[in-house]
Amino acid sequence: MTCLQEVFRLFMIGLYLPTSDIDVMILESGIKNPQTGLYALFRVLSQRGIAKKIQVIAKASVPIIKFVEKKSGAAFDISFDVDNGPKAAEFIKEAVLKWPQLRPLCLILKVFLQQRDLNEVYSSGIDSYALLAMIIAMLQICIFGFSIRHWTLAG
Repeated sequence: MTCLQEVFRLFMIGLYLPTSDIDVMILESGIKNPQTGLYALFRVLSQRGIAKKIQVIAKASVPIIKFVEKKSGAAFDISFDVDNGPKAAEFIKEAVLKWPQLRPLCLILKVFLQQRDLNEVYSSGIDSYALLAMIIAMLQICIFGFSIRHWTLAG
């Protein structure tokens, strides 16, 4: 089986924490549904004993397997055939260039969320991309003077 892999980590854009996980996307895998790949990977990781804290999150909008590699202690999130990661990385890179305030605000809020275990979507938290979207919206309001009153449906 031939497939492509994309590794996306927020360190590429300077928005990572030392405890951030490594996001890996397996593209063009040829499997019929992502859950099949996730459970196959779960079996291999379990049988070979190279990972701990293995968790398949199959019902999420982007199904992933989370685990910690035993030797390095590096945490991984792996998804199958979801190719929006590189597009999101490019958007974030452009946003950081456009709004220099984005980086420090994001890092401070990520630490705040992580300290309260609110940094994982599957456990009712918020992921980095959603956090960035909220910060960008706030910066647009503050910098460009957009008024929230103009965003209501009633006008």
